[in-house]
Amino acid sequence: MQKLVLKDTMKKEEGYYSNRDRDDLLQKEAVALTPLHPSGSAVVDEERIDVVTEGGFIEKGAALRIIKVEGTRIIVRKI
Repeated sequence: MQKLVLKDTMKKEEGYYSNRDRDDLLQKEAVALTPLHPSGSAVVDEERIDVVTEGGFIEKGAALRIIKVEGTRIIVRKI
């Protein structure tokens, strides 16, 4: 029996990446497109992004500030 093994590698140094670094969003203002309880969607600079609150509920249309970026997780707080 022959096993299936991936032999190719995709290194960051060669231009491959699994997720986009979003540190550029830190401290920007956004608007909640959906109710956030605690996750949902927001728009920042005309771009729709998935966000999560610090734990509380935030209503649709609320003004937000991006306070932390942890990999693909974008954390917001109501202004």
